[in-house]
Amino acid sequence: MIGFETDLQDLRDASKDLGAAADAAAAASAGVAGLDVPTSSGAGGIFDIAGMLPTYNAFGRTLGMPTVAKAYNDHLRLIEDLIKRLHETTLDTSHALMTVADLYEKADQDAKTRVQRAAAQLDES
Repeated sequence: MIGFETDLQDLRDASKDLGAAADAAAAASAGVAGLDVPTSSGAGGIFDIAGMLPTYNAFGRTLGMPTVAKAYNDHLRLIEDLIKRLHETTLDTSHALMTVADLYEKADQDAKTRVQRAAAQLDES
């Protein structure tokens, strides 16, 4: 490329790699979804009479840790949001690199055209 120290194919390859990373982040986001820990199930075990026994959750059948379950769920929401942002920003960066490669290619083509025109004018003189 005239005037640029960048290989366009490197930019395009980086864009594709970031696109793949964005896909991985999307898959991670989908994988994290649904890992909720219920703080109440609406129906406890067979011995649950009028809510006397704690609900089932990841912290044990009868541990009765709804505050811990809520803290886990809150943390999970934060992680989901971060993974979602990772996906979005990675995808945006992938698109940006491809746009830069296209702009560089156009600028390079324009520069070559101008050089060819200038050379043709010199030949005519």
